[in-house]
Amino acid sequence: MRNILTITILAVFCLALVLAPAAMAADPKYTVSKAMGPKLEGGITDEFIEQLKEDEGLKAGKPLRLGKGITDEDLKKLPVLVDYVKSMEMDNCEDITDLSPLASLTGLEKLKINRLKGVTTLEPLAALVNMKELEIRQVEYPDIKFVSGMKQLESLVFFMQPKNFSDISPLEGMTSLKTLHFYSCPIEDISVLAGLTGLEDLSLYMTAVKDLEPIGGLTGLKRLSLYAVKAPDMTPVGNLTNLEYIWIYATKFEDYSPLAKLVNMVDFNAGLSALDTLEYLVHMPKLKIVKMLNEDIHDFTPLAELPQLETVNLEGVKGVVDLSVFKDHKKLVNLFVRNCKVKNAEAVTALPKLEWIILIDSEGVDDITIFKDMPKIKRISVKKGQYPDEQLEAVGKLASVN
Repeated sequence: MRNILTITILAVFCLALVLAPAAMAADPKYTVSKAMGPKLEGGITDEFIEQLKEDEGLKAGKPLRLGKGITDEDLKKLPVLVDYVKSMEMDNCEDITDLSPLASLTGLEKLKINRLKGVTTLEPLAALVNMKELEIRQVEYPDIKFVSGMKQLESLVFFMQPKNFSDISPLEGMTSLKTLHFYSCPIEDISVLAGLTGLEDLSLYMTAVKDLEPIGGLTGLKRLSLYAVKAPDMTPVGNLTNLEYIWIYATKFEDYSPLAKLVNMVDFNAGLSALDTLEYLVHMPKLKIVKMLNEDIHDFTPLAELPQLETVNLEGVKGVVDLSVFKDHKKLVNLFVRNCKVKNAEAVTALPKLEWIILIDSEGVDDITIFKDMPKIKRISVKKGQYPDEQLEAVGKLASVN
């Protein structure tokens, strides 16, 4: 009797193991959103296909969003929507291995794909010649030949490219491109970029680029990220006088003086670089934002000559920050000095637009109550235990303790 009972229990247990995945599988789900576009998860039914033809979000140009639980078989149902879907987003579709059905959606103009772990090639996308915006994140593919026919592309974003990917020559002739972003890509040869004269926004974030000469003629650029690029010579950047934004984090240029030619700069970002002076910033009269992290800067007086500044964010800089350099900055809204030594804090207490001050881990301001009666102040951020309770109580709701 005991043996029969044991066998029965084992049989039930084994059956449960077999049925568990099916039981846990999510039912197909259709989420309507006029603001973000319809989202499908857990499968695509024939009923969903008919609903999509009448979806208000799609009619308004919002993307069809595909999430977890979508399979290769589900994708095969999409070609009938060729006249209805202009934009699509695929995120965490781990069961998909073949993107071939997308080749039939020739009306697609925008596509974002992220973390398609089963996909190893993006060749089917070559048929999407009307594409205007393409964003590819954390997907495996051997090359980018599939973009060569997308001559209408205006925005192309690569994030976390495969480690063996290095050839960007298929971008040749893509003069409609305005935005081109590479993130953590092992590319070194960017000579093809010299012909992309329509570019306005370029990111070479953590690439292996050692020569910036090819971008020296891209005078239409307004935004440039050089985060951790390996190039030693910054000279070509000096030609890009229409730049309004630059990010030079973790760069080791031999000479940063080309910055002085960027007279239209609005947003300047540096950190952990070899920059050791702010003298070049005085040639940027339109500058509104300055952000610096752990830079070996000791003289901050050049900032006094930038009256258009609205946000200053200094963190871990080596020198003592004399806040009196900001005493005439009538447009300053945010003043962040984290982990810094500061002096003359009283100099900014009369600024008419200053709303937020951050002093977390900084030294040199003994009493934060000097800020409480400022005309526009809304927040004073400090670290827990940095100031006595009586001071925090005196500033009341203005105190933001982290």
